[in-house]
Amino acid sequence: FLIPLGVATYTAFGGLKGTYYASWTHTCIIYIALLTFLWKVYAGPSDLGSAKKVWENLNMAAIKNPSVTNTAGSYITMFSEGGMIFGIVNIIGNFGTVFVDQSYWQGAIACRPAA
Repeated sequence: FLIPLGVATYTAFGGLKGTYYASWTHTCIIYIALLTFLWKVYAGPSDLGSAKKVWENLNMAAIKNPSVTNTAGSYITMFSEGGMIFGIVNIIGNFGTVFVDQSYWQGAIACRPAA
């Protein structure tokens, strides 16, 4: 029920302009959710409570159960096999998203003042 209503609403604003309104609105919703979750984790009443407490918990977890593929068994490292694979896959995937996605090119061309 909500999806068709949302599509009809932003289409009523008018074509391409409506899609930009929708993208902006969705981005705002994502940021609000992200900030809410960050606040609950780092500042809310939990066993995490702060960035320092998260750091301490991750160091204790590495002592109790070290990661085999990370440097020195730490969970707080920039040198891990899984992180390297994730980075490579993410870079390749982002190139695919930008350069192969037809809707990206349609939006980019439509936004040019000369088009």
